[in-house]
Amino acid sequence: MNQTMEKLKIMEEREYSVLMRVLFGLDTPTPVARDLNELSEGFKDLEFFDPTLNESQRDAIKFALASREVALIHGPPGTGKTYTLIEIILQLVKRSQRILVCGPSNISVDNIVERLAPHKVPIVRLGHPARLLPSVLDHSLDVLTQTSDAAAIVKDVRKEMDAKQASIKKTRNGKERRAIYSDMKELRKEYREREKQCVTTLVQGSKVVLATLHGAGGFQLRHEEFDVVIIDEGSQALEAQCWIPLLSAKKLVLAGDHLQLPPTIKSLDSHHSPPTKTKSPPDVQGSDQSNSGPSTLETTLFDRLLSLHGPSIKRMLTTQYRMHASIMAFPSAAMYSSKLLAAPSVATRLLTHLPYPVIETEDTFAPLVFWDTQGGDFPELDIQHNNDDNAPSKSTLLNDSSKSNPSEVMVVERHVAALVEAGVKAEDIAVITPYNAQVGLLAQALKERFVGIELGSVDGFQGREKEAVVVSLVRSNGKGEVGFLGERRRLNGLLIPPHTPFLILGRAGDM
Repeated sequence: MNQTMEKLKIMEEREYSVLMRVLFGLDTPTPVARDLNELSEGFKDLEFFDPTLNESQRDAIKFALASREVALIHGPPGTGKTYTLIEIILQLVKRSQRILVCGPSNISVDNIVERLAPHKVPIVRLGHPARLLPSVLDHSLDVLTQTSDAAAIVKDVRKEMDAKQASIKKTRNGKERRAIYSDMKELRKEYREREKQCVTTLVQGSKVVLATLHGAGGFQLRHEEFDVVIIDEGSQALEAQCWIPLLSAKKLVLAGDHLQLPPTIKSLDSHHSPPTKTKSPPDVQGSDQSNSGPSTLETTLFDRLLSLHGPSIKRMLTTQYRMHASIMAFPSAAMYSSKLLAAPSVATRLLTHLPYPVIETEDTFAPLVFWDTQGGDFPELDIQHNNDDNAPSKSTLLNDSSKSNPSEVMVVERHVAALVEAGVKAEDIAVITPYNAQVGLLAQALKERFVGIELGSVDGFQGREKEAVVVSLVRSNGKGEVGFLGERRRLNGLLIPPHTPFLILGRAGDM
């Protein structure tokens, strides 16, 4: 990131690409027609690889294809953002364009590789094999350099080197040994050159290259250019990360949800230094400054571009396939201007509709249950730490303590037991909480008793799904303080993981 920022710092304006000028706010993006069916580029009769895509997904795909410089894909939870990106990639490949796909984490990139692999598109995944999912290893550069046709010559050189190495032990003549060492030196040089050529051949021969944002700065892509850079989970990535693959890009498709959790920031400076304001240049027309505010490391590229150029560069996915309509109602109204719609397959789905028998009880029949733990019997406790691993696992605030609520753990245990007794499998249940200290107590109480149950922090559970989710809010104090849970994006992260039902434990005043 430092190297990238230094390059940008010394770069003169005449060196800026068209995309860079738009990202810096020096130029406005090329307008895209609201009704893409009116365009003469084949959008009206566009043939989709996935015929099950809904209308908002199809509109977002057409918008991404039609945009000249930048397109933001706003994907709220469960709206099929990854499926949308896969379709965009396939459509771009069909148009003979070369794509670099990035994400802030290995898992975000691997998820795309898994979905893309069945389409038999030439792809290569950059990254250390030890950090990749086993299911994507066959597409990793390290494996391909051992199994591809380009690797055959490299193997032959390696065998010749091994044979020379073995012959040294059998040779006692000094002159012959020196000759063998000389040959070995030349063979090593040839091996490195052929291995480098093998890597170059594989990367250049791939229509789609996938890497983490940091991995995109590796030597394998040093002189490579791409028609389009796609960044997934862009709202959880630092802007400095995003610039690593953007220096040589012609177009950006940025996908994410800026209304969910922000990037992980552990730097004290980001909170204690006087922030600066991010403002649009006066010549940018139609800028929406409603989201602009203090510019810190938490201000993502997604946030900044939306603030800079307004909603005209964004398309939102509106049909969600994860939550019961009752669970969806609040986040939809509070965060997404009531635009979210529940797909028929999940709108009325309950635990009693699972493919195995579940008894109808108060915990299995209602999609959303609140349990009020307000009162003196449920006080929160402070757990002191000597390091910064205290608040949630991805907390953007640094404290010197984490919170727990032992009495609330007992209530959680009771409800989990009730779900299991009703027939819900333990592996279909998750218990999440905003505080790591509470995770520890929950693990002690539940892990052995309910084998297969998933426990974790709200942040760590983001993007995952379970049939039943129990949430322990922990906070209960005389001052009515909720700490970082008062942050809207964190509240949104808390309310969006489940299928059904959703049991929330906490003080009524905090809810």
